[in-house]
Amino acid sequence: MKNLLLTSCLAITSLVGFSQTARVQVIHNSADPAAKFVDVYLDGALLLNDFKFRTATPYIDAPAGTPITISVDDAIANFTYTLTEGDKYVVVANGVLDPGAFAANPDGVSTAFNLFVRNEMREEALDAANLDFVFFHGSTDAPTVDAIARGVATVVDNAAYTAFTDYVSVPADKYIIDVTPGDVPSLIVASARAFLDGAGGASAVIFASGFFDTALNPGGKSLKLFYALP
Repeated sequence: MKNLLLTSCLAITSLVGFSQTARVQVIHNSADPAAKFVDVYLDGALLLNDFKFRTATPYIDAPAGTPITISVDDAIANFTYTLTEGDKYVVVANGVLDPGAFAANPDGVSTAFNLFVRNEMREEALDAANLDFVFFHGSTDAPTVDAIARGVATVVDNAAYTAFTDYVSVPADKYIIDVTPGDVPSLIVASARAFLDGAGGASAVIFASGFFDTALNPGGKSLKLFYALP
């Protein structure tokens, strides 16, 4: 697995100071080459400039209790949401700008560029000896998948494209993680070494990133696993 670089964005600091706030992390996981860099706006104000594919922000304070609009590159995508005070969210930018130019999802899920949100996130593990993580399936042309800690257990079971899993807690150790189609567990489509023996007490978002078949998705990056820490 590969740790994402955190974006350095001074505009983030301007969000602090609201009477009600929630915590938000943003991950750019759109494998469309045309969206390699995007700008992200919060209520019309620039939040992230040239936000790069496979990078993530740290958690930031965002206004809660009132509708906010997150926009990407002059309305490539608009997402209006009212955050709950004190809650924690991850927002994943995912999908492709022109679905007709890329391979369809085999389960029939729309691959159009969108923002996908999960609340009740964690900035640290519940147990200092464990790593807590959620998994997000962000590979547009990949089928429903499992993630298996080789020789240990299935840690993600039947995750469809755009799905977030519930939290999984694993001992902080070294693993090889295999991604397989949900109905063909013997077919490994991606693997990653996860050296987590020093990650006790941490929390992460692990996500499938890139295209399952790059021949059908010209210019796109191949399927790999990445993770973002808080």
